[in-house]
Amino acid sequence: MTLALKTFAIPDPDGHGAALALKGDWVIVAIGDGTHLGHGEASHSGADAACRERVGELFARHVREVAPTVDAIRSLERGPFATAADMVTATAISALDQALWELAARRAGVPVWRLLADKPVRTTVPVYMTVNRALTVRDDADYRGVVGRAVAAGVRSVKVAPFEAVTPASDQLAAAHRGLSVLRMIRDAFPEVGLRVDCHERFTPEAALALLLELEPLGLEWVEALCPVGPINAAVRRRTAMPLAAGELYFGKQRYVELAERGWADVVMPDVKHVGGFGPLLGVCDAVRPFGTVVSPHNPSGVVSTLASLHAAALAANASELELALSGEGRLPVDPGLLHDGHLYLPSGPGWGATLDDLLQCTTWKEAR
Repeated sequence: MTLALKTFAIPDPDGHGAALALKGDWVIVAIGDGTHLGHGEASHSGADAACRERVGELFARHVREVAPTVDAIRSLERGPFATAADMVTATAISALDQALWELAARRAGVPVWRLLADKPVRTTVPVYMTVNRALTVRDDADYRGVVGRAVAAGVRSVKVAPFEAVTPASDQLAAAHRGLSVLRMIRDAFPEVGLRVDCHERFTPEAALALLLELEPLGLEWVEALCPVGPINAAVRRRTAMPLAAGELYFGKQRYVELAERGWADVVMPDVKHVGGFGPLLGVCDAVRPFGTVVSPHNPSGVVSTLASLHAAALAANASELELALSGEGRLPVDPGLLHDGHLYLPSGPGWGATLDDLLQCTTWKEAR
């Protein structure tokens, strides 16, 4: 069997805001057998053109002549897809892996989760909304508006990243004043909403420890990526009862096991676009389960990543919830009909379970196929 590959980018309708740590278009990979298509997402590698080129190289070398079966995909995951030297390669591998899983499921006429289990652990997965992409001017009114749209969509928790003024060269605590003001404003305006903050590892360990005094009164559900991960995380955990979340860009399971084993994070956040794909995302869930560590898939992403992460969360008992990206004008990367009462419902159709043309409604997609 000879498979065919196509890659293309769907322009981000919100543009590439300077405050977005992870930004860029939605990069899609499609693998076909002449009848069926499987899709993967390769967004946020940091170099879209290079990533698409790497996808093509890896496909030609390792995938083109592979029969898309579970055994063959697992063999790739244990072999040539088991290591990645950089983010571009990690993202390319992850996209190809996702696409192969969906192609295998579509050929079998079943949802992807059904390739691995007779029934899922759950058919609905709680979600929280990250609102960073939906912001435009990032003033108080802008924050109130986008958080209000998230609440109106039915989610009970939101995540914000208001510390874009903090840089390595700045007086970090002084630069954090604006972000702290935003968090206090949101807490006052939406007292019933669960609030999470993503710091994007902007703070030094010393500044991070000092910042805890300001964050504690806000009743945050978690603090994500407060500073670069390491032994400092243990010191932070001793200083606060706030849960710590970390690990959005790691490939494979080794670093996640380290986080769990050393107690450096309460929540680990593998991203299906970077961790190695759908199978490796499930592998992380399995690897950290003995430590009682919660998994919340990182997903400030497009439709394919969202659906792939949903299928993984439906199979993993320790996957607590899923991140869902709110974009400008309240756009979501899934069919709104799948979102109800703060939960995404697992689609019943084959593959990832959605007709991607209908979901994306994108001329670029239709022409590229």
